[in-house]
Amino acid sequence: MLRLLIPTGLKEDDLGSHSLAASREALQLLNGIKPFSIAINATFAILFLFLSVWPLAFIYILGLSYHLWLNYCAQIHPEQLPPIIQWSWLVVFIQSLFAVLILGSDAGFQYYLLATIPPSFASVFKPLFYKLLQAVIIIVFFLICDIWFIDYEPYYLHSEELISVFRHINVLGACALLAGVSYAYSQIVMSAVTALRSVANTDELTGLINRRSLTALINREAARALRTQAPMSLVLCDIDYFKRINDTYGHAAGDHVLTNVANLLQGALREYDVVARWGGEEFLLLLPNTDMIEALKVAERLREVVACSHLSFEAQTIPVTMTLGVAVLGDENWHGTLARADEALYRGKNQGRNCVVQA
Repeated sequence: MLRLLIPTGLKEDDLGSHSLAASREALQLLNGIKPFSIAINATFAILFLFLSVWPLAFIYILGLSYHLWLNYCAQIHPEQLPPIIQWSWLVVFIQSLFAVLILGSDAGFQYYLLATIPPSFASVFKPLFYKLLQAVIIIVFFLICDIWFIDYEPYYLHSEELISVFRHINVLGACALLAGVSYAYSQIVMSAVTALRSVANTDELTGLINRRSLTALINREAARALRTQAPMSLVLCDIDYFKRINDTYGHAAGDHVLTNVANLLQGALREYDVVARWGGEEFLLLLPNTDMIEALKVAERLREVVACSHLSFEAQTIPVTMTLGVAVLGDENWHGTLARADEALYRGKNQGRNCVVQA
């Protein structure tokens, strides 16, 4: 997160979404590691104060202050989190370096650096050069600890038993921190999957489920209806004279009409009914456990709701009506039912529009 890696050709309007995504990633990462990082820094700050190792006590108090500051930024200024949290690994590196110089490499304080590699390489917002540079620095530091610090005499001499206790604590602490990082990125992945699933299943303009999602629902509901002999109805809706609306008021007004009609339809349906944008100005309704009589009542209610809506756009009132074709699932597959609803809709258009027609 040293800088946002913006792909070539990215539109200027997309920069805000990338910044928001980076902030979300940073916040989720912080939430995953916050309990571990604060606990580790607080524990060592107290421990080194007790042992009178003043330089390390000061270093870990600063580390604790840094993580508390991160938490404050996440609460007050979350947009500032990505450029700040990028330096977390450097804070850990400085702490490890001073701990090795003061207590020696056998105490194992360098192990915490291993937990900083996964979040760096997993981030899609860091350039590859930054990731490789961080990895090289950590690898070189580990090699120095294993080769050059074998016969090194630390500034503060402690018993081998205490150094061994430090090493065991640091192994556990590094594993716990790595677990926190892994958990945080599992949450990031789950959020990304949920967002992608929402994009794949939702119409961007209206917020309704799209044709693909409704097709899957109809397949399941039609199979259930044929198996249990329960009725199922499809209602195909089309906004009347939609091209005229676009030509007269503009395409922005047309989008406004589509969005509002979608809201009207969704608000007027029963809890178990489903509406989707089927394409263009067409909407398709799935009415489970609904025979023709009930389906016609639902369709007529929707027609009246739309006709009485008096939609306005930029101080202009736009008259909007809909024609609806209704069909009940028969012995044919649901595609045949939809074709009959489409034929009924076509007849309604020829009859003058703003009506409900039974297949």
